Amino acid sequence: TADVETETPQDVVVRVANLPLVSSTYDLVSSVYSNTKENHPYLRSVCEVAEKGVKTIGAAAFTNAKPVIQKMESYIVIANNYASIALDKVEEKLAILHQPSDKV
Repeated sequence: TADVETETPQDVVVRVANLPLVSSTYDLVSSVYSNTKENHPYLRSVCEVAEKGVKTIGAAAFTNAKPVIQKMESYIVIANNYASIALDKVEEKLAILHQPSDKV
C-alpha cells in the first residue's frame, strides 16, 4: 500500500464537486437561482446584496486564515489523504453518486 503522507491525491473537495450527482444538483440549483433573480426584481436586489456580502466575508476570511493555513499545510495534506480514502469507500458503496440528479 502507498504511504498516506507521501501520496498526493486530488483535492477531496474537487472530487466531491465533480461527482455527477453533486455537479448536476449544483447546476440545477444554480439555474433556479439565476431564473429567480431574472424574473423577480425584488429578489434580485436582495440576492445581489447577499452575494456582495458573501464575497466580502469570503475575502476577509481568506486573508485572515492564510497564515494559519500555511502553518497547518502538512496536516491539511494528511487530512485530505484520509478523506480521499474515505471518499473512495463511500463511492464504492453508493453508486448513486455517479448518476446525475435527473436520473436519481
